[in-house]
Amino acid sequence: MEDELCYSTVTFKPFNKEKSKVRQSEESVLYAEVNRKQSTSHTETTEKEASTPIFRRASMFLGLLCFLLLAALTAVSIFCYIHMSKHNNILAQYTKEKAANLQLLADKEVLEQETARLVTQGQQMNNTLYFIIHKSSFSGDKYCQFTENGVWCTSCPQNWIQNGSSCYYFHKGNHWNTWAESQEYCRTHGAQLAIIDSEFINQHTEPYYDIYHGYWIGLSEKQGDTWVWTNGAQLEKGFWINSPYVGYRYCVLSMPSKNPPRSWKSETCSMKNRFICEVKVLTWPTFLRAQYNHSDPSR
Repeated sequence: MEDELCYSTVTFKPFNKEKSKVRQSEESVLYAEVNRKQSTSHTETTEKEASTPIFRRASMFLGLLCFLLLAALTAVSIFCYIHMSKHNNILAQYTKEKAANLQLLADKEVLEQETARLVTQGQQMNNTLYFIIHKSSFSGDKYCQFTENGVWCTSCPQNWIQNGSSCYYFHKGNHWNTWAESQEYCRTHGAQLAIIDSEFINQHTEPYYDIYHGYWIGLSEKQGDTWVWTNGAQLEKGFWINSPYVGYRYCVLSMPSKNPPRSWKSETCSMKNRFICEVKVLTWPTFLRAQYNHSDPSR
């Protein structure tokens, strides 16, 4: 830094002895004109000039820092946008696949139900075929009939009454049969004389002709006091009105009675009476089942 300079103008006047004597009492005055620049202004200017580079560097540094922050913020924003776009795409794909998976599960459940239905239907078909094949005489029109909606089949023939797993036919016509004739009639319909308890029978029988006539059931005497059902099983418990006759070839009538536990009596098998037939329920596949349980066995 340069040294500060001060300038001054000095004027010297000639010495006058006369005047000096006169003005001896007066104070001698020395005039000097000094021109000096203000040092304060110069100092402030110098300080400003000295501090200007520092502020400039600080401003440049702050500007650069702001630029870097802006660039970083822009980069983060772009990264977040790309990441969110990918996240939204993945979420949309997940939602779509989840909906598709739920639909597949629903379709699977439907298919499983359909498979179970077809398996059951196949078993029913097998049972129906087994029933038909093992019947000596079977007529489909006794069970099935054509309608506007297709073929409908019933578990029991018409005019037969279902009780549990069997169907029963109560013959109530005016043409009566012996025990053997009654059994033969039942066989023509794939049935046999009934093997049943008296309570159910008494709900569907009625008195006719006289007090001696009743309904043949599938129980007869084979030898001595041995009573055997048409399926070969021996009688374990009877519903006798009185003690049965002991002999050979006696058969059993079920008599209409208000006291079912006492409604059987033995008669000669050649006596003509009404009768009761029994046949197992025929289980048809579901799509062939009718809403009712009867069809006509005589057709």
